[in-house]
Amino acid sequence: MPNSYSKKITNKSVASFSYSYESSIAKSLRERDYATLKIDFNKILNEFSYESIHSFKEYAFRDIYKVILQIIGYNTYTEYQTSMGRSDLCFEDDQHLYICEFKVIGRSDSVKNKLEEAKQQIKEKRYCLRLTDKEVIALAVVIINENKKDGHAPMREVAAIEEAL
Repeated sequence: MPNSYSKKITNKSVASFSYSYESSIAKSLRERDYATLKIDFNKILNEFSYESIHSFKEYAFRDIYKVILQIIGYNTYTEYQTSMGRSDLCFEDDQHLYICEFKVIGRSDSVKNKLEEAKQQIKEKRYCLRLTDKEVIALAVVIINENKKDGHAPMREVAAIEEAL
């Protein structure tokens, strides 16, 4: 019997989960490779059942990623308040502070608009203005949670992750 976490598809222990995602997510963030980060975030999302996720709102998606990032070693905070508002999720390592603004949409045809809305919110509320010696990176994240109706197939995915400059 092999003793490798990567070979155990049905093993959902914390150790196997951390082993599977820690290096990939850290590398994606370090290299600012948000396409790969999006793939990993979608793999995580796909671990949940249809029955639980079809009614998720923004806070539920945010909390999923908060817990995952905690498991793999990041310090995380949700609803981090500043004088201008609250960012959805902050997480940090030794060198970076990441600030995320999530937008959840019910239709896949509005990804670009919601992505721009998230970026604008980050800028207007000055989420990146922090007293820190770490590099601050703001990410706009758009998640589609489209249910089956009007002939559409259900869709659950992180559709976009982009840095708000």
